[in-house]
Amino acid sequence: MRKRLFIFYLLTIFLTPLLGIGQANIIDSIVHQTYQRKFTVHTPTGFTNTTPVSVVLMLHGNGGTMENSPNFTNLNSVSNTNGFLAVYPEGYGVVSSGGFSWADSRGTSADIAGIDDLGFINKLLDTLLANYSIDTNKIYICGFSNGGYMTQRIACEQNQRFAAMASLGSIMDTSLYSSCNPQRAIPMMFVIGTADPFVPFNGGSANGSGGLVNQIISADTLVHFWKTNNNCLQANPPINLPDIDLTDSSTATVFSFSNCSCNSDLTFYRINGGGHTWPGVEIPLYEIVAGQTNEDIQANDELWTFFNAHTLCNTAAGIEEQMIKPTIKIYPNPAKTELYVSISQTIISEMLVSDILGKLVIKTQNQNHIDVSNLPHGIYLITITEGQNRYTQKFVKE
Repeated sequence: MRKRLFIFYLLTIFLTPLLGIGQANIIDSIVHQTYQRKFTVHTPTGFTNTTPVSVVLMLHGNGGTMENSPNFTNLNSVSNTNGFLAVYPEGYGVVSSGGFSWADSRGTSADIAGIDDLGFINKLLDTLLANYSIDTNKIYICGFSNGGYMTQRIACEQNQRFAAMASLGSIMDTSLYSSCNPQRAIPMMFVIGTADPFVPFNGGSANGSGGLVNQIISADTLVHFWKTNNNCLQANPPINLPDIDLTDSSTATVFSFSNCSCNSDLTFYRINGGGHTWPGVEIPLYEIVAGQTNEDIQANDELWTFFNAHTLCNTAAGIEEQMIKPTIKIYPNPAKTELYVSISQTIISEMLVSDILGKLVIKTQNQNHIDVSNLPHGIYLITITEGQNRYTQKFVKE
């Protein structure tokens, strides 16, 4: 018996590299800013590390860890079925001081500590590419709560390596919204509950863990921002999904926008009555503080369906689109009384001005200037329509 066990042990050592890694959870780390930053890589069933596969990065919420993230999302089961790598990076901090957090620019513990999470995510991707066979055209990132806010920061400031992105249980804070400059169109998916006790669906003061309070935009403003950024020309009719579970006190409505630049369509799951939860994964004790969990959809399945439909937009195509985009000038900016708009070789049919929370404050048609003298001081969004195209820029009212 001992001889047979010894032979089996030798075969395991020598044949495993030949047969492949298979399903495994590999804990690893890299040094960034002198900190040892940990992450877990879940390799799916049948993984051999020879054929390039897709990879999904999942950013946990504030106070979360790389250990509890797979159970909270049930993403590993989708990884095993579809053959992609599921990677769970861990934020900065220690559990005794409020848990791990991401420097999403809202003033989290990671922000206060001066953590460069943009650099960490970039270095993590380099490390993964050096150790695993990955299709660089199919790299995706998603996050929940603090991780979702971090995903939005990455979308605004460092999105070049991702084929598609998704945020769940989060929107975008007003400060990031005012400075967000994505530089490109990118497919985006959102899952947001209308009864989230920590992320107000209609915008306003958001109360996070550790006493963090910040101002966020509304879910509708977030969707409108990315729809405009991606130049989506078609708004599809909303779809009310079947109310499969009648006991979860919630339903799901899907809003989608297509015919966008670089195939960068947008999908928004509005969870009617849903809380600060992950649809499809019910945690009863967590629901006491976080609200209802919708059971009509499985967020992990919806994520992969959305991600798998997208590959990294061709750079040359993106440059070509940018070259034919008309030149838009807004002046003076900041503005005190009159704001003028010039758009090359086109006729402006409509201009809409919205405040930082997405509320429409001015609407004009067939003219190239707007009287902003009655607007309070602050940051505004102006959407210009010419023909079938819409363009959005920010301006400051002095």
